[in-house]
Amino acid sequence: MVDTLTVHLSRGELHEVAPATADFETGGTFELELVNHGRASHVHVHPDDALARGVHLDETNLYVETDSTRVVEVAVPDGPRPLRGALEISAGYGATGSSVDVGIVERPEPDLPVDETLAEPEPKPAGASGSALDRLLAEESLPVLGLGVVAVLIALGAAVAFGDLVVAVGALVVVAGVLGALYALVSE
Repeated sequence: MVDTLTVHLSRGELHEVAPATADFETGGTFELELVNHGRASHVHVHPDDALARGVHLDETNLYVETDSTRVVEVAVPDGPRPLRGALEISAGYGATGSSVDVGIVERPEPDLPVDETLAEPEPKPAGASGSALDRLLAEESLPVLGLGVVAVLIALGAAVAFGDLVVAVGALVVVAGVLGALYALVSE
């Protein structure tokens, strides 16, 4: 979620600049929300030298329409932390202004729940333990085993029926492929 710094313009009098808070703290890029309660206004946003080391605004001279809100992104690239400085906001070509003390802090790492089960090894799925024959006859291996048997029977039947050397070599390739697949099944 992006933090938002709200600044009210012309709420009481023309070009009045009234930040919602005098002190703002964030851990990254934030939004500057300019809420204009009066006539259209030119607003200038300027980070002081200390804050300018850690923030970037694409646009510093802004025009805010009558009775409207304008949101500007204040980018906080990776840099020095913690960092503190002032964000100066002025209106009416500098006639009035205010500043907000801005602190850029490290975002704390999220707390992830960890319990004792993290250290325990994962239980092996059913059929994973035991002999190679048990793994071969496991429920999830049966479709592969069935297709392998059918492929071998068709290949051998074709080799016997045609009696051709090329068909016999093809049958041997099919048998070798099925044996490789069965080996992969039992060696997991």
